[in-house]
Amino acid sequence: MDGYEITFALLMGFSLAATCGLRAFLPLFIIGLGAKAGIITLGSGFDWMMSYPALICFGSATVLEILGDKIPAVDNLLDSAGIIVRPAAGALAASSLIRGMDPLLVLVIGIIMGGGIAGIVQTIKGTLRLLSTSFTGGAANPAISTAEDGASAVTAGLGLVAPYFAAGLIIIGLFVGSRLVLARLRKRKVSADIAENPVVAGGDDQ
Repeated sequence: MDGYEITFALLMGFSLAATCGLRAFLPLFIIGLGAKAGIITLGSGFDWMMSYPALICFGSATVLEILGDKIPAVDNLLDSAGIIVRPAAGALAASSLIRGMDPLLVLVIGIIMGGGIAGIVQTIKGTLRLLSTSFTGGAANPAISTAEDGASAVTAGLGLVAPYFAAGLIIIGLFVGSRLVLARLRKRKVSADIAENPVVAGGDDQ
């Protein structure tokens, strides 16, 4: 692989791995379908991902994850399990798209880049979901979950055909998401301080 192909593969892996932070199995399913259709070529040792048994497993897991995330009690379990599952899926997604490199280097890149970005997205997603639950009592979670489904499908699809664009969208999304988390946490801290010190908070009115 030349420099352009390596960069293209790394950005593709970055994009699909980041998507794993929202939905662990959807990006793996799309990678398998893309390889099966001849849109992409998998790295050495990852051809099993486009086998029918793998596609059936990834597809079934995707459906179960999407449906389960709409159920209040189940979505919390999925987020808890996602702390481990989604970074692992991100590492697999990133590793599977890198070709022409030493297998050990591919593994290291997959774990650091793929697992790392999936973990970051998972953390931001989980924090926003907790904040949404605290402010709305969980009423907004199904709508947020549906938006995550759409974002995952679009980003994963773009990651295969336009990874430069997908990576740019992900970076913007991470920036906006982190800003929202910080703003919500700051607002929550101010509210807690006012509740603990009502006299101080209302001192200027006296």
